[in-house]
Amino acid sequence: MTFEEIAHYCLEKPHAEETYPFDETTMVLKIGGKMFALLDSEKRETINLKHPTEQISGLLEHYSCIEPGYHMSKKHWITVNYRHADMHDRDIFALIDLSYGLVLSGLPKRLRIPLSVIYRSFGIDDPAYQQGLALRQTILRDPLHLNLTQDDIKDDHKDLHIGGFVEGELIAYCMITTLAKNQAKIRQVAVSKKLQGAGIGTKLMEFAEQTAYNQGQQTIVLHARKHVADWYASIGYEQVGNEFLEVGIPHVKMIKNL
Repeated sequence: MTFEEIAHYCLEKPHAEETYPFDETTMVLKIGGKMFALLDSEKRETINLKHPTEQISGLLEHYSCIEPGYHMSKKHWITVNYRHADMHDRDIFALIDLSYGLVLSGLPKRLRIPLSVIYRSFGIDDPAYQQGLALRQTILRDPLHLNLTQDDIKDDHKDLHIGGFVEGELIAYCMITTLAKNQAKIRQVAVSKKLQGAGIGTKLMEFAEQTAYNQGQQTIVLHARKHVADWYASIGYEQVGNEFLEVGIPHVKMIKNL
């Protein structure tokens, strides 16, 4: 296995960061600001990885390419010589996965959850749609003392639904409605109350915008509640026209070119 293959695999991990805090040749891969791998980009043959303490002695007995962590806590880290390995490449990748997972799970909850969110699109036949309806009711309707009605959702089958999930639970949601050949509207943006302020809404919008762009859309419009218009402005939306009432509260129309 080569340095390039190892480095690429590490950097493909969600939210992985490439840093050089020690010198110009020591590549440190981090998740949430914490190291999960260390690569020597000069000698290009070893990688340091975190590993469960109780399993390290077994690895040292079975593989000559694995040693106690070099310049690291030998209780928690191992060094793997991937250029001269007596183990399969897939097993080395599995060690990287394990190190990444250990570091991610050890992060504080306020950091871990936003980094664990998986974003995907779905339709109304997906079980996530019912979770989306519940989130829309809780976040967008309950504060207004309103209920979602059948009239509100009668055209949902025409739209693309976007969700952010943590361990299968929908925690962020929006919808994309096609308005014209090159224009779409993002609606019903909702993030679980306990996770608001963690950057999840921004990531949700980025994913929705990229999804719309991949469909050939060039412009996104939305009706923003007046009290969150500044947040939409912070992610690139511009207000057009005057404010108006929708569901009984002030809104403004906003637009963004993709």
